[in-house]
Amino acid sequence: MIEPPPLLGDPSQLTLRISYDDMLWDTPQSDTQECWNVAIHHRRRTHDRDQALADHDGCVAPDCTSCKVEDTVVGTMTFYRVHLDRGRNAFRAMEEESEDLFETAQVLLDPETGFFTEEVSERLEYVGSALLVMDRVTLQPSWRRYGLAAGQPSRLPVTQVLAKLLTMAPL
Repeated sequence: MIEPPPLLGDPSQLTLRISYDDMLWDTPQSDTQECWNVAIHHRRRTHDRDQALADHDGCVAPDCTSCKVEDTVVGTMTFYRVHLDRGRNAFRAMEEESEDLFETAQVLLDPETGFFTEEVSERLEYVGSALLVMDRVTLQPSWRRYGLAAGQPSRLPVTQVLAKLLTMAPL
């Protein structure tokens, strides 16, 4: 088996920047769907003398004045929060937004009501009136194959992103 090359940096230095862009504001689904974007940044320290990368603790002195901190985007995530109880029929709104969202709607929602199907409602405990769909996760090729997006809590805290998005309100 071929071993992947070592990671370009410490996964504990990955940070997430969550932003809400009301790009659906002028569409019929504006009250029903919200699009949330998450940028995955890697914080690294660069030593000015030779521009060599240093680990978070790479310098002898933690507050070395010859080091600068840089955030580099290493990936993105896109989520849709779909409100089942406001605006238009959530099933129809998801159908019109994208094929991927439509496939999710077909599994979870009743096309006539836009709410969870009876089968889904029976299997879930009360989850409120919103559905959070992870639409896309993209990592730069050099950060792939390490299980960063596989739900390993010590790597990329995707579950923390989900929890945060569920409690955030749009601006």
